[in-house]
Amino acid sequence: MSDVPPPPPPPPASPPPPGMPGMPGAGASEEKNNLGTIALVLGILGLVCCGIFTAIPAIIVGKKSQEAEAQGLATNGNLGKIGVILGWIGVALSIVAIILNGILLATGSWDYF
Repeated sequence: MSDVPPPPPPPPASPPPPGMPGMPGAGASEEKNNLGTIALVLGILGLVCCGIFTAIPAIIVGKKSQEAEAQGLATNGNLGKIGVILGWIGVALSIVAIILNGILLATGSWDYF
């Protein structure tokens, strides 16, 4: 027999870079990307039917989406920005509607029957 030493063990594997597809922890950026979409949907609902009840959450979630983009955790901060704009428009329209309804009720011009 010969005195050949055994081969050295393989070097330890380095961890994969964060956010690689199919790797654990990759869902963090997708979760933050959902914030922009949620803000956009809430902003649209604030304009169309729900008024101030979804417009204010659109502003809040849109700001969170923009913060996530600034930190590099999301890639769709523009949707959050649009959600914030639609949220502010929804708040303004809701306030105008409340004022107009108050004026109509105060002057007695609110007759449907």
